[in-house]
Amino acid sequence: MLSTMEVVTRRSSSDVLLGSAGPLLVAYYRAQTTLATLELLDAVQTEMLASHSHLSTLTIIGQLGALKVEDAVRDRSVVLGKKYEKQVRGSAIVVTTRGLAAVMVRTFLTGFFLLSRAEMPIKTFSTVTEALGWLQSLPGQDLEVKLNVNAQDIERFIATPARPG
Repeated sequence: MLSTMEVVTRRSSSDVLLGSAGPLLVAYYRAQTTLATLELLDAVQTEMLASHSHLSTLTIIGQLGALKVEDAVRDRSVVLGKKYEKQVRGSAIVVTTRGLAAVMVRTFLTGFFLLSRAEMPIKTFSTVTEALGWLQSLPGQDLEVKLNVNAQDIERFIATPARPG
């Protein structure tokens, strides 16, 4: 029987919950992305890369805010994406909400990824199970991610109550 790896909280605020399971970064956005949440993300990626040569990222968007992203947030996102892209095996984004807005966000993200020409594979999904399965199937994926991380552990992690802050 395979062992599973708990997702450990690295940073938490009312807007975002960031955790890791070995070299897998799990980011759960509870609200619109801000510069402050991006700085938390940057800190966690830096910490994780101090002990892992590569990461995989699983981002979960739990609540859709305005579809318009502030210019400063978009620009900082691009900078961070470029900063880490050579060290990320793959990035899966899960939009958990349903309906037309969720379809529009997934479609927008897919187009954005094609235009950004990132060096890492990036794909959007509607469930954590699909996203994790795709990450686990990527060539060169870390064995800890392939064998020891499961969707139930991620679902338990994102159910962590929000901390004010």
